[in-house]
Amino acid sequence: MNVSENKPQSAASQAAGPGRFDKWFANIALATGCTILALMTLLCVFNVLIMRKLLNAPITGVEDVLILCLVGFVALSIPFGARTGAHIEIEVVSELLPRAVSRWMQAFARLTGGAFLVLMAWQLGTAGTQAARFGEVTQQLAISYEPFYYLLSVCFAVFAAIQFFDAQKIIRKGRSAPMSLGGGE
Repeated sequence: MNVSENKPQSAASQAAGPGRFDKWFANIALATGCTILALMTLLCVFNVLIMRKLLNAPITGVEDVLILCLVGFVALSIPFGARTGAHIEIEVVSELLPRAVSRWMQAFARLTGGAFLVLMAWQLGTAGTQAARFGEVTQQLAISYEPFYYLLSVCFAVFAAIQFFDAQKIIRKGRSAPMSLGGGE
């Protein structure tokens, strides 16, 4: 059994530089991710060290805000991880098969996964439309989960689009190249 991750781009494709979408996508994902993590860190430190330990008056609802920040961070990480090749692939049979058969199996797996992700995005969108009606809110501040369902739905739809584009690249070129973050490997 062979456990592998997507291989980094070749030297020729790295020299050409990442595409416009990859640059935009990386900048947005890294900026929002760093902002969310900084907010969560500052909120935790301020609430625990200053409000709770020094003043004995913790901020009401800070747990709700942290949970929603974490949902946003994870939602945004899903398509970013897909584009950078961070999701692990387990190849059990493809090493034993002829290259052409293996290529079509990988494309089929990406198409099937993309279809499943479209279904998940649709279900999350549907859950978002029903969240307010069923009273799906946080425990302390009663913040509706509706926009977070929509965020997850959009992120899963982007993940599905990435899967479909990767399947197209596999069919045309024999492999897909994940986005490089500029690390020297």
